[in-house]
Amino acid sequence: MSQACGVGAAAYGHCLCGAVQYTVAAPFEYAGYCHCPRCRLATGSACSVFAAARAAALRIDAGAELLTIYPRNPDNLSHFCSRCGTLLYAVVREGEYAHVQMGTLVADPGIAPQFHLFAAQKAPWHAIGDQLPQFAGFAP
Repeated sequence: MSQACGVGAAAYGHCLCGAVQYTVAAPFEYAGYCHCPRCRLATGSACSVFAAARAAALRIDAGAELLTIYPRNPDNLSHFCSRCGTLLYAVVREGEYAHVQMGTLVADPGIAPQFHLFAAQKAPWHAIGDQLPQFAGFAP
């Protein structure tokens, strides 16, 4: 299996224990940081760092039986490895997109975060240190 992820190439990733493995067969369309409290809780970090592709392009290559789905809300179905707890991706935007956690990707995905969502709700101890656009909620 190739490990290249760049634009136009497949992106590969897996959970911490390696049991759940996935491929994203289409290029990522956008990427960002989400600072909402739910993303902070899900990741245990200051924010979620995600890259988005059409959900139909995401394929589980191994460990599908280990995926646990947690509905954060009706339009955000988070997918975790039930063995190691890794948040792998969320199905969002009425099921059309998969927001893949960039930290689970094996190689360069060919895209970098482009914006900050829910910057108004960021952790009080976290300073956003770049010049990317910041949105109080979702991007327009």
